[in-house]
Amino acid sequence: MNILDQLMPKNHLKTCAVIIACITLISATSILATAPTQTLSEQVEKVLSVSVIEVLPQDFTPYYQAFGQIESPQLLSLTAQVEGEISFINKAFIEGGWLKKGDIVFQIDNSDYLHKLKQRKSELKITQANLQLEIGEQKVAENNYQQIRDDFSKENLLLQKSLMLRTPQLETAKANVTIAQSNVNLAETNLQRTKVISNADYVVLSKTIYYGSFVNKGDNLGELAQLATLRVSLAVPSHVAAMLRVNQVVEVSGNSNKKHQALVSHISPSLYANSQLQQVYLSIENQQQSFILGEFISASLALTKQENTLKVPLSAIDNGSLWLVNQNNRLSTKPASIIWQDKDYALIKNTLTQGEFIVTSKVSGARVGMITNIVSGVL
Repeated sequence: MNILDQLMPKNHLKTCAVIIACITLISATSILATAPTQTLSEQVEKVLSVSVIEVLPQDFTPYYQAFGQIESPQLLSLTAQVEGEISFINKAFIEGGWLKKGDIVFQIDNSDYLHKLKQRKSELKITQANLQLEIGEQKVAENNYQQIRDDFSKENLLLQKSLMLRTPQLETAKANVTIAQSNVNLAETNLQRTKVISNADYVVLSKTIYYGSFVNKGDNLGELAQLATLRVSLAVPSHVAAMLRVNQVVEVSGNSNKKHQALVSHISPSLYANSQLQQVYLSIENQQQSFILGEFISASLALTKQENTLKVPLSAIDNGSLWLVNQNNRLSTKPASIIWQDKDYALIKNTLTQGEFIVTSKVSGARVGMITNIVSGVL
């Protein structure tokens, strides 16, 4: 056996090993190439169902409902200006009674004041007569002065002339007339004060005198209230008061629910005690006696007109912002600048663009750019 014959089996084994290895590699490659692949599904975007409304811009006048109580701006306290015995009382001068303009409310016995007036007039006549006598004396004194004027010394010439012409006596007589005339005027005034006449229509709030009672000067005799023009005091938030103006017409109603007109008479420049409210006063003409004192009044206050605004339900405002659906049915958000609001609606500035709708439903997990599905509202 030669060397070639010895090597043949070993080469044959190597060749078989290589062939087997190649077959294995080819089989593995074929298996990997033909193995099933996992199919990747496309990611599905979440759709949010919402309710929307279309709100058109408008000019809007907000109203504020306020409540107050009728009161009289003119309360009259009756005080005795002279003393004496009550000799007359008007039958209507009782609590709740009505006194008409020109009615005698009450009268104090005036006999003493008539006597006093006669006395003062007599004193006036006496002083006037004395003045006339003194004027006559003046003519005599003037003649005497002219006759002896050259005999006067130059010392104290003015004083001597004054005494000679009775100048002090004339001034005294004139002063006495003035005093007497003042006394007559005072007596006439006191006589008039014994009779109290109503200068307007009043309702009697209180009365403290009776027929035959004696009153002293300064005694309180009663209290009256004029009802021809009434006043209502309203307490409103300061931002509401800032939108009102003096002489603005306001619609009011009382217990009868009948509408009446009132005017804003004045607005308090300060806040009400211990609050952030401001006082607004209304003036109401009450010639027909439509209101009574103490009656509760409802007032509808028209505030400043707002232009280019949107009136939206409060449910549409989420933390001071609006959720919107644009033309591509995607969500967006804008801040809501509230001008005015009540319990149901808010008045905001219009910042919407064409094709945007306001979301009114509650949204959870909403994000800007999300696709929406409108389930109610504008479809």
